[in-house]
Amino acid sequence: MPLPTSSDMAWPPKSLAPVYSKLDEWTAWYSGETARLTRVYQGTDMNRPPNRPSQYRGGLVGWIARTFWGEPTPDGEQRAKLHVPLPSDIAQTSARLLFSEPPTLKAKNAATQKRLDELVDDGAHATLLAATETGAAKGGVYLRVVWDKSIRPRPWLSRVDATAAVPEWRWDTLWAVTFWRVLEDDGNRVLRHLERHERGAILHGLYEGTPDRLGRQVEFGAHPDVAWLADVAPTGQIDTGLTDRLTAVYIPNITPSRIWADLPAAVNLGRSDYDGVEGFFDALDETWTSLMRDLRLARARLVVPEEYLTSLGPGNGAVFDTARELFTPIKTMADDSSGLNIELIQPLIRVEEHLRMAAEQARMIVETAGYSAQSFGMAGGPAVTATEVTARERESFIGRDAKLLHVKPRTQEITETLLAVDAVLFNSGVAVETPEIDFGSTVSQDPESQARTLQLLDAAGAISTYLKVKALHPDWEETAIREEVDRINGDAPPVVDVGSSLGALAGNEPPPADPGHQGDGPPVQE
Repeated sequence: MPLPTSSDMAWPPKSLAPVYSKLDEWTAWYSGETARLTRVYQGTDMNRPPNRPSQYRGGLVGWIARTFWGEPTPDGEQRAKLHVPLPSDIAQTSARLLFSEPPTLKAKNAATQKRLDELVDDGAHATLLAATETGAAKGGVYLRVVWDKSIRPRPWLSRVDATAAVPEWRWDTLWAVTFWRVLEDDGNRVLRHLERHERGAILHGLYEGTPDRLGRQVEFGAHPDVAWLADVAPTGQIDTGLTDRLTAVYIPNITPSRIWADLPAAVNLGRSDYDGVEGFFDALDETWTSLMRDLRLARARLVVPEEYLTSLGPGNGAVFDTARELFTPIKTMADDSSGLNIELIQPLIRVEEHLRMAAEQARMIVETAGYSAQSFGMAGGPAVTATEVTARERESFIGRDAKLLHVKPRTQEITETLLAVDAVLFNSGVAVETPEIDFGSTVSQDPESQARTLQLLDAAGAISTYLKVKALHPDWEETAIREEVDRINGDAPPVVDVGSSLGALAGNEPPPADPGHQGDGPPVQE
């Protein structure tokens, strides 16, 4: 299927309009920008009029308008709304649980393994870490294989967020995908670059349209960021030579999607960690904003007679130079002696109430998102051993295992594609295969606990020196493990028969064996 040809085509496509609306909301929480949250929930920027009819409507529109971030600031009041960056912390924690350590990729062929190490060492770990972070926030992420011989002598992996992709599915398999990015946007004229990945080819197109219409296709020379395509792909098509696969994959965060189950164009998309907790995010921000409002309103003030202030002359008011913000002048009657009293006003700050509420809201958010509160430092004392850490963070590790069900096969698939592109377009000459992948553990085992375990197994005669070395150094190659075993065996003292040695030192020969005594039993009687 070629790139779009209709200049009146809506972009993004209408079939995905609900998806992009929700992705925009999740992206606002992930970014933490207060202006963006205001735009999403109020439908405009922070300078909008104070009242909207939508606040009085029912259903989803009315609910969104009545949220904390959907409330307009009352006329004449300047309200400073605060955002707690817990959503971004959730996405970051998800990525660290998956890729805190680089995964181990193993190929059967030695030459393939060597080339694979060169390819993945070229920033693949950082790409995977960033991809899973944005994927946790936006429900999924795309990985693609890219190459440019003028930049690097090998292909590499690149991520594309779900907010910049239009997928096409056949059954539950990604059949094609169109990535897009905005190169220019002046409010009326929008220049977009589309990159469509199909089996065997990648198609490029530059379109000049409006904010909601794709527009007409123009030459690549219309923008410097894609001018290089005029030489590389004059027709807009780059053949990959891989007719059996795409050069891109989609990694869902968690499945199934609860909100798009009845939307055919999005049923195969993943579920964000924020799905269902947006209201709690909103309430947490409201709690902290309320606390800071208490602090702002609790400034100490002195109510003093106007006569205590220094007049600046008729019509110019009066001032008091020292700590002017503490004084609020009031007019008093001439015979009202009580008006000459100075009154201190110091409102209370409800710190404990706010902090308790915020702590419970944060705990509810984390646990509803599928994590243990301990993963965010909401537990008691620190865990001492790896076993205690695992026990306290069990829910987080369960969620990690569920995400690996999607991450592992897609990572293997795109890595195999990386090898295939390298073999076809860069003539690497290595065999293309699906590598085995090991994500390891997110918690390093306590050295003392591990040593104690190995000691008990050794005392029971249930483990060999080889397995002890392998357990202690799981990242070592087979050759290194064998060499370490040989060194250990070479350094070990020889086994000596103590009884025979003492007899030899005393000059005594061991007694001759009794011909009638065989084995360990009693002597045989003739």
